[in-house]
Amino acid sequence: MGIIRGGGAEYDDSKPTLEELSPKVEQAISNGLESNSTILKLAGKYYSTDEITLLAGSKQVNQVRVLDLGDNQIGDEALKILSESNQLSNLEELKLGINFITDKGVKEWAASLSATLGSIKTLILSDNKLTDDSLVDLVKSSNFSQLESLDIGWMEAGNKTAEALGSSETLPRLKKIDLERSYIDAEGITLLLKGKISKNLEELSLVANKLGDQGAKVIADTANLKNLKVLNLSQNMIGDEGAEAIGCSTHLCGLTHLYIGRNSFSPKGAEAIHQTKTLTQLKTLVLQEGVETTPDLVNYSRPELLRPDNPDLVNPEV
Repeated sequence: MGIIRGGGAEYDDSKPTLEELSPKVEQAISNGLESNSTILKLAGKYYSTDEITLLAGSKQVNQVRVLDLGDNQIGDEALKILSESNQLSNLEELKLGINFITDKGVKEWAASLSATLGSIKTLILSDNKLTDDSLVDLVKSSNFSQLESLDIGWMEAGNKTAEALGSSETLPRLKKIDLERSYIDAEGITLLLKGKISKNLEELSLVANKLGDQGAKVIADTANLKNLKVLNLSQNMIGDEGAEAIGCSTHLCGLTHLYIGRNSFSPKGAEAIHQTKTLTQLKTLVLQEGVETTPDLVNYSRPELLRPDNPDLVNPEV
């Protein structure tokens, strides 16, 4: 935008044409692919529809497997252009977090007969403007049959999305779900875990939802979670009852990483998990977060911090 001074200010709001933008976008793509022709990181570039139009049509991207477009200005029109790009048909990982995509754009993608991104294995849509209305359509769509990892956190995913995930017949390969800062409660997690999808799950993040003790007990009692390795239940209003259920669960025996900090259980609940006899594969256990910055908080994933006053528990090599 130019400003002309001399008695009155005139603002030049003209924007560059596609022809003028093309060399800059092509150069950005070239620079991004310089070290690896299959990975293209263009996060935080302020790209919107024009830039995405040029990127989606560039011959340089036809071998790209991983495309990071997080933190841009991508809306529904740009999403449609991306999802129907012939040059991006080899894409396996698409990161679109922190953009301006709405329900309209995702519903169109889910229903599209012209979608070309059928090889996507990892899709990140977190922190856009999506609700159950479009997320249910996405989960039911046949356009995402290769999907292994789905991040739809930091939005308005609720029990309807959880139910759609649980009953999905179109996501046979899904292993990882991230629903951080959503609106799923005990009823929702019941609906999600009772379906076929739970048998394949290896990672599940439910940070900052509304599970409570009942939701924790549902997870602890679900027999289909034998393959689950990573479970994040931080900030879910879980008390002693829920913590004890997790600590005694015989169905979560495959867990290697459990995060359950920022909940309301007492030392009694924490001890039930820390002294577990069933979660024998755990390598990382976080019961209370913040030990790095708050010395009086205890992180139970580091045994030497349990009782720092007891020299027998301190490992000087850690």
